[in-house]
Amino acid sequence: MPRREFPGDPRSESDIVPYQPATSNSEGSIYYLVAFGSSMAALFLKSKWIAWLSLFSSLLSVFTERQSASSGSSTRLSTITLALTSLMMTYMPEMVTIFKLKSSGSAPATTQ
Repeated sequence: MPRREFPGDPRSESDIVPYQPATSNSEGSIYYLVAFGSSMAALFLKSKWIAWLSLFSSLLSVFTERQSASSGSSTRLSTITLALTSLMMTYMPEMVTIFKLKSSGSAPATTQ
């Protein structure tokens, strides 16, 4: 059976759909939610491991976010700032104690 040749491209120009990238950023938004919730929990509960979790999840949300013209840097900056604030506030009592000991010039009392 002889091979039949078509005179041109058989595809229709009206059926071609141009490529549009996905606009959903669902994987980054869950990390933002975890970062915000754990930052608030660390502030209220004064838990160090929750504060470290909030810092890790805020960095993860920033690094997995897709770059687009509509996404500003204020959301990224506020997420990291809140996580660092919660981490600082959980370690604040220990820092205050260290600075008080250094300024008074006395060593902490040891019990035996």
